[in-house]
Amino acid sequence: MKVNYLIACDGVVRTQGKLNVLGIFTVITVRKVPCVHPYLALVAELNAEPGEHEFLFRFRGSGDEDLTPATPVGKFRVDDVGVGEVVAELRNFPIVKAGFLAIQLVIDGRVAGQRDLIVRSVEI
Repeated sequence: MKVNYLIACDGVVRTQGKLNVLGIFTVITVRKVPCVHPYLALVAELNAEPGEHEFLFRFRGSGDEDLTPATPVGKFRVDDVGVGEVVAELRNFPIVKAGFLAIQLVIDGRVAGQRDLIVRSVEI
């Protein structure tokens, strides 16, 4: 299994068979922690065995601790060519501390990829 990309963004729309990813980011700036981020979309493309697979996202701190509960398990399909897409839209995402936030994509029980975000707390 190979993750081609794992993106955090402001939105995802599928039109005419294309996936439109809006507002890609690597830093979330907040006034204080803990807080709630109103909307976070996660998008991944991967190569895997054709068929149905299960996925979830885990959110880990720099000490490898869980910062936020994992997403519920979802399902996605990999086509005959071996390419699949995973999309998760998270509303009211809790942010518990500033620093690194590792977003892990877990496919069929194994960590397939990781995307690090930076949560920056600043006085505005």
